[in-house]
Amino acid sequence: MSETPDALKQRVVDYYLATTEKSLLPNWGGESLGFHFGLADDDTQSLAESIANTNDYLAERASVAQGTRVLDAGCGVGGSAIWLAREKGALAVGVTLLERQVELARRFAREHGVEALAEFHVADMAQTGFPAASFDVVWNVESMCHVADLDQYLEHVKELLVDGGRFACIDLCSGPTPDADVAHTVCQGWAMVALRDPAAIEAALLRVGFEGVEVVDLTPRALACARALEGMAGRSLLQLRAEHAFLGHTADPLYEGHVRAAIAMASGMRTGSTSLGHVLARRPARRT
Repeated sequence: MSETPDALKQRVVDYYLATTEKSLLPNWGGESLGFHFGLADDDTQSLAESIANTNDYLAERASVAQGTRVLDAGCGVGGSAIWLAREKGALAVGVTLLERQVELARRFAREHGVEALAEFHVADMAQTGFPAASFDVVWNVESMCHVADLDQYLEHVKELLVDGGRFACIDLCSGPTPDADVAHTVCQGWAMVALRDPAAIEAALLRVGFEGVEVVDLTPRALACARALEGMAGRSLLQLRAEHAFLGHTADPLYEGHVRAAIAMASGMRTGSTSLGHVLARRPARRT
């Protein structure tokens, strides 16, 4: 199984080093610790609640319950894994390329009283080193977009799952009217490989032997978050421009790219060039 190319690893590490504590935690994750779009309806009261809704939606779809062994692939600072442990009693294992994110995730797990249920490791999710059939669920929330070789990654996921195990994913995707410029801005700014068509993800899952593949477009439920992100990023971009014009400050290119990607992704969700897609699939029984 091929691991993630070193150049891509470094790009992802550099991006999250530049943004995790400067932007993602203070401006978005907050108490939820989640670096992903939230799902909202008329009763949703806050960004943190919408992010919890995303976790709850995916946990329900993947049948996560007490004792379910979940691999949170691309776990960030542990938001989803901690939520799964605290709310579902799951045994959650998170992996990320960043030692700093692991340090934060372990601290947050202790603070939430779930360190016995949620553990975190520095590892490449494309080659984790875990034994076959280690998990009931492999969980990707807006992290598979960093994967270089989709088929090889899904082969690894299939190997990690028990017979009948579930692959549960929510990812940043292309929309019904793709725009190459928008995709370039998002992928460059957020250290992503691609905005994949959800149908291409479905096809890859079928190609490597998954069963019961289901695809759901979650964009309509994420538009409230998209509007909030677009407004927040727009204000940040104006601040960067003002600091340059009046103070002579030059923005960190990684941070400015991060801000521009947020605007592109959020506006794309409104106009149809980007989307938020959910994919669920089941690992078939191994041949004996």
